[in-house]
Amino acid sequence: MKVDRDGTRITQQYRDRDRRMVYELRCGTASLVLLASQSADPAAEWKFDAHPMESPQLVVVGQWGATRADAFRAVRDLWVARATSLGLAHLDWEQVAKALTAVRAI
Repeated sequence: MKVDRDGTRITQQYRDRDRRMVYELRCGTASLVLLASQSADPAAEWKFDAHPMESPQLVVVGQWGATRADAFRAVRDLWVARATSLGLAHLDWEQVAKALTAVRAI
């Protein structure tokens, strides 16, 4: 079986001290960190934030969404809209979504 070393994959997932789920991904030559959090009300909204692994201060803050998938799409859209102006990597967000779906993150 051939391993695709240039593909998108989750390299680590864990909870941080703020109880957010952290997903570290390798996307070809770029690295991405996605943080998923839920509002205080467990029946309420979700939010994803994203930043390049190499530049944690360069955070793309997502919008709250009714579901994890909605929140993921919001941060994806913001990343794409701001990629050029902020110097962010152009990622294959479809592959990122597949990797997150595989671990039931979205």
